[in-house]
Amino acid sequence: MLVPTFLLLSVLGLLSQTSAQAVDAWHLDTMYTLITQRLDPIINPNGVSSHVHRILGGSNFGANYNYPLYDGSSCSSAAVQADNSNYWMPQLFWRENGKFTPLKAGTRFYYFLARNKPNEPVKAFPPGLRIVIGNPNAKNSASTGIPVPAQGFICLKDHFSSPTGDRAGPDFNFATDCPQGLTTTIKFPPCWDGKNLYKPDGSHMAYTDNLQYGSCPVSHPIRLPAIMLEYVWQTYKLRPGVALKDHLVWANGDTTGYGLHADFVNGWDTDVLNAALTSPDCVGKGEMTMTACTVLAQHMNNAAALACKPSRGVLETIEDGVALDALPGCNIPWSSGTKPTCSPPVTNPTLPSSLMGQDGSVTYTGSEYPIPSLADYPANKWSRMGCIGGQASLLNSIQYTDSALTPARCQAYCWEWGMPYSGLISGSYCQCGTGIHPGAFAWPDAHCPQKCSGAAGSTCGGNGKLELFYNPSSTTVHHPGIADPQYIGCRRDGTGGRVLSASYISYGPMTIEWCKNYCTAQKQTLAGLEFGHVCMCGNSFANGGGVPQPQEYCALACEGNTKQICGGPAATVSIYNISLAGGGGSSSGGTSVITSTKSSTSAPVGSGGVTITKTVTVTAACTAGRKKRSLRAFDFLH
Repeated sequence: MLVPTFLLLSVLGLLSQTSAQAVDAWHLDTMYTLITQRLDPIINPNGVSSHVHRILGGSNFGANYNYPLYDGSSCSSAAVQADNSNYWMPQLFWRENGKFTPLKAGTRFYYFLARNKPNEPVKAFPPGLRIVIGNPNAKNSASTGIPVPAQGFICLKDHFSSPTGDRAGPDFNFATDCPQGLTTTIKFPPCWDGKNLYKPDGSHMAYTDNLQYGSCPVSHPIRLPAIMLEYVWQTYKLRPGVALKDHLVWANGDTTGYGLHADFVNGWDTDVLNAALTSPDCVGKGEMTMTACTVLAQHMNNAAALACKPSRGVLETIEDGVALDALPGCNIPWSSGTKPTCSPPVTNPTLPSSLMGQDGSVTYTGSEYPIPSLADYPANKWSRMGCIGGQASLLNSIQYTDSALTPARCQAYCWEWGMPYSGLISGSYCQCGTGIHPGAFAWPDAHCPQKCSGAAGSTCGGNGKLELFYNPSSTTVHHPGIADPQYIGCRRDGTGGRVLSASYISYGPMTIEWCKNYCTAQKQTLAGLEFGHVCMCGNSFANGGGVPQPQEYCALACEGNTKQICGGPAATVSIYNISLAGGGGSSSGGTSVITSTKSSTSAPVGSGGVTITKTVTVTAACTAGRKKRSLRAFDFLH
């Protein structure tokens, strides 16, 4: 028994009101079981699987997988005969009085077709793609390896007259009967990395930021149809009126339900699927059956689907409703801990040679799914990459706030600090990084609409979204106007204290060389200057300070030499690493530029080193008329 599509999805909590109204989606309601077997060509290639699966799809299913073989199936148990893919879940058994009875199931699938960007159609599955999701050994939601909403369990009580009476649960152990069946659903990730057709850890595929809607990660830019596989197990036919709790077990022995998992191998006619994904008769219309898509309707044959049988032979015979003394294979029911072993070992049936064969490649070598390469971006130029966002967007990132932000100002900041990625956020924040975080998501440009605080005619990202630019030549540090090789940049002072906390001094005729000498005498390796007359020392950054700032934020002349720069007027510090070679203490603040790698100009970061703080007030005898000044007078600035 299959229930109306979007009513069920609402019960499952899979669609928000807005996405249910707007998303393109197909569903195929005429799909039948091909065979129930201990076969899994992905996990156990050319071998016997550890447990039984209920398999749907193309007739050439067997113990091996390669795309030409499966695409060449003579029929499919899916009504759309252009789809010779195979889909499967573990078989569900009813256990009672020491017997295990395979349950019959009605089956179907959904393809959700949300796009990364409005003008980028969803792509057909690449030939050779395999996907495995879920953990057969899971005993709670945290151990399934997939997002909690990717699994669904619904007890259908009186769906057609009162669908709100259906019950959703975290597993299949409902303390009630399900008069219209138990629905199990699992949702596959739709984002592909464009390179790998299969990886054992599943990392060739990824979910969007919103499971199957939303946007794909930058690391997985190819958007494929988002499969949701649904089985409705007919518990009501076998034991009507009996509560499900403690009576269900997956084929691998899992009695909790959390071991739900599913597999997919591609057998689609790629041309047909691509034509449907780009046809105005099939997309842009919201939710629809596959038969309503004119491209796919030409390939519908329900009679062929119903009659389809495996063409390569069978391993064993497992019939719905026929009780067994034990689960096939070594699968003792268990609910916690390590999966039990069998003594003596269980002997597997002999695998017919007709079910074996060559496996296909796990690496994609075609050209139908182009991915932009960093090599395509021109040197010495900031090129726009798009709008990205996520919990983390850039690797090794630094950031500053700018009330007059423009793309050019942000790019200058990133160029100074030798970082090739420049991102603008929320109109007034600039972020730089050495790479894009693999968990960042690519968003449509409409998500980066914020006007720049310094240029109303330009956009500077969005709420939590980066408007991203890339320059492959921005890989070395360039501090404009500073020629001293010991200089490691203008940096933010600490938030709860000074960035260099071992010692500091307020000295009237302050110069760079005087501060360096002072910190050398204090046995510290870092010397920092701010306010034009303050010197501070330390061996590492402290109090959350040291964040790189634009050089223009450190533009206050030293009171002892106005041709030199001694930090800024408000919480920005000019810092020197006096342990580096080449510093002569005679920088004149000229126009020469440092060109050095980040590693050679990086100061140690952390809160280690000397923790004693000294307050020293010095008056230069040679400076007539100058009053004594204590740094305590400036504490309110920190």
